[in-house]
Amino acid sequence: MKQKNDPVIATLDVGSSKLVVTVAEIDELGEITVLGMGFAESSGGIRGGVVVNIESTVTALSKAIEDAEIQAGKEIKGLFVGISGGNIETINSKGVVAISGADKEIREIDIERVIEAARAVSVPIDREVLHIIPQSFIVDGRKNIKYPIGMVGTRLESQVHMLTTPISSIQNIIRCIERLGLEVYDIILQNLAASKAVFEDDEKEIGSMLIDIGAETSKVSIYSQGAPYFHAIYPLGGYLITNDIAAGLKIPLSNAEKVKLAFGVTHFEYVGKDETIQIPSLGGRKPVLIARSNLVHIIRPRIEEMFNFIRHDLSQHGYLGLVQGGIVLTGGSALLTGIVDVCIETFDVQTRLGIPKKIKSVNDQINSCENAVSNGLVKWGFERIKKEDDYNVKKERGEGILKTIKKIWDEFF
Repeated sequence: MKQKNDPVIATLDVGSSKLVVTVAEIDELGEITVLGMGFAESSGGIRGGVVVNIESTVTALSKAIEDAEIQAGKEIKGLFVGISGGNIETINSKGVVAISGADKEIREIDIERVIEAARAVSVPIDREVLHIIPQSFIVDGRKNIKYPIGMVGTRLESQVHMLTTPISSIQNIIRCIERLGLEVYDIILQNLAASKAVFEDDEKEIGSMLIDIGAETSKVSIYSQGAPYFHAIYPLGGYLITNDIAAGLKIPLSNAEKVKLAFGVTHFEYVGKDETIQIPSLGGRKPVLIARSNLVHIIRPRIEEMFNFIRHDLSQHGYLGLVQGGIVLTGGSALLTGIVDVCIETFDVQTRLGIPKKIKSVNDQINSCENAVSNGLVKWGFERIKKEDDYNVKKERGEGILKTIKKIWDEFF
């Protein structure tokens, strides 16, 4: 699963509410430009980020791809795919080996051996290892080493972060893509893609958490000392808020979603004393006016419940103490007015809105919170292609991969 020599990067964000296909191009200067994006409602084919209906998913994916190709004027041959993976499990594991060379210099083979030792943990037969990410290395007791090649020692230890997911959640989306005659270049956990899009290096170093609130799930990632330590996907998303608005205001779900997007607010500080909004009624009746503050009474309890659920789970796992640098919120529901304030009050740490780092684009959709995963996938695809090109050039020059292995974990640190 790798991209052939092609300046076009195409990505797929498999969301519960919609599929997003992005087409970008690498120019002669090695810079990315997003040329087009295609969107299609999942139409019941995806639930909780997992394919539950192959035919519906293929139909939606075909539409998203066609729209992206028309807009970009480029043909898609394969995709970098971002998945939420359903029941993601994270494992932080440790490996220890003796340095093999007679001169005791750490080489690529030692890195491979120690990572292999760290991954030698029991994984159920119905699960697949999606990512293995080096966190740090220890050489003869010297800790927090990120790039030990070339160092001298007798004992090498590695701390790695492993992500596993049900095999079916990967194979079903691959089957959908292959039915359209396309290749899968790589499968990426959406948590990692969103983190690449919105985190700053110093936030990952000091210890921070990302909460990406999607339609049906919230994806949580914790980084510390520049590396990931915890990932989780919770069945908590914007649909819960939409349902609450529909029930509270007695309006259809479609209207509730429009009200949420246009007027959603989670904190009284952002509502005018006499501010009113117009709510569509049923059966062709005239719209009614209500105080916008009513939405705070409906939305805020649900947001607090979601944040408290995440907070409790992190506390149970022992990871809450790593969040010293604060929290970054992204995803479509992160745009709710006042949600940053509610997060600060719940977790008692500084919080900011995670707007993706800019990518040059024909429009600015790729740089919005709701498309943070797509933004990160494009950057992921670009880095993978660049690494492959660098490796091939160095190989032709006879330099081998010792000088390029550092790139394996540069993308995470």
